[in-house]
Amino acid sequence: MVEQLRQKAKELLRNRKVELIIGYQRSNNNIFTTPCFIETEDEVSRLVWDKHCIYNLSSYLKEIKKGVGIVAKGCDVKSIVALIQENQIDRDQVKIIGVECQGQVDEKGQSLEKCQSCQVHIPGIYDVLIRSKTPLSKNEPEESAEEYSAVEELEAKSTPERWRFWQQQFEKCIRCYACRQICPLCYCSECITEKTVPQWIRPSPSLRGNTTWNVVRAFHLAGRCIDCGECERVCPVNIPLRKLNKKLQKEIMAMFNYMPGFDSKNKPPLTDFRLDDPEEFVR
Repeated sequence: MVEQLRQKAKELLRNRKVELIIGYQRSNNNIFTTPCFIETEDEVSRLVWDKHCIYNLSSYLKEIKKGVGIVAKGCDVKSIVALIQENQIDRDQVKIIGVECQGQVDEKGQSLEKCQSCQVHIPGIYDVLIRSKTPLSKNEPEESAEEYSAVEELEAKSTPERWRFWQQQFEKCIRCYACRQICPLCYCSECITEKTVPQWIRPSPSLRGNTTWNVVRAFHLAGRCIDCGECERVCPVNIPLRKLNKKLQKEIMAMFNYMPGFDSKNKPPLTDFRLDDPEEFVR
């Protein structure tokens, strides 16, 4: 797959289809990977692909919106779809080098939780597809048995128990905003946390402010979060943010039968308006 990837990247640069390719290269320890930016054919030898290519590179598309090729897993492509839906990038200006992914591992070599219920081993959209010698079948969006197991475990608790759990988690938050910075769908020019007139959320860490920040951010991602898991991965205090996002994803699925990141022509339910909406949630 690595040789296929390098060859396709070289062709895109040689034919001037792109000016830049965003991909993965070996880190200093020669085991893990880091993002890299390839501008010439001579540099494509830096490109790699393996089970350590964790990062969701689509975050860079918020800044580089045209003339770019990007190496993308299935979950990464879901965020690209979401960015297209929200008019943040032009599909014609981005060349997607889709790679078949059979799962990623963390620094300890353990399978990532999100990979255990992955539905998109093969990206939904791409310009070039790099496949393994033993290809998997293309998956369609559907709920798996393990999709919401972590959420259901929390749902089984009483309301006071759930509140206590999240208060313990949010109390750890140091308000570094790593979750916001890594998220491909956090692209507001001015975040609510930075507004001072009025000041909605106090900037210094406190249980009240931390709770407000994490809940508001989760609601802003409702119907949009594609479950790449990057926010939880980069959290320095290990807040289980995926549980919060998955809960809202489950509710959106139940109310609107909608799964984000699969159809670029379909609008997310909370940004869409229809006259025939039954509005069953209105009392």
